[in-house]
Amino acid sequence: MEAVSSSSSSAAAAAAAAAAAAALKKGPWTSAEDAILVAYVSKHGEGNWNNVQKHSGLSRCGKSCRLRWANHLRPNLKKGAFTPDEERLIIELHAKLGNKWARMAAQLPGRTDNEIKNYWNTRIKRRLRAGLPVYPSDV
Repeated sequence: MEAVSSSSSSAAAAAAAAAAAAALKKGPWTSAEDAILVAYVSKHGEGNWNNVQKHSGLSRCGKSCRLRWANHLRPNLKKGAFTPDEERLIIELHAKLGNKWARMAAQLPGRTDNEIKNYWNTRIKRRLRAGLPVYPSDV
């Protein structure tokens, strides 16, 4: 009889977890959600993203909150075109590190790993289409 109650409690826990996951919002973020996340991070700091949902009222998973903060809301994010110095550094870092985008982002304050990856992939396609080498001769 123990096995049945254990099994039914496991099933109940799984059902509760599925219901909680179903309640999480997906898709585009609203400006109200952004404001809630910014206020939460201002008060509690970055990290332990799973607590954001529990303590702020946001219906987003921790990973979604972390990515939204890191890629869109961080105050020190740089938006727009890369500077010539940043472009040069990306080329040098790629020659050294390969596709280690997060390690490159650590060397480029305010830039995200995804931005750097997208820049690199666009640049490399353009150079290959033009018949140019991936790296300049001085790298």
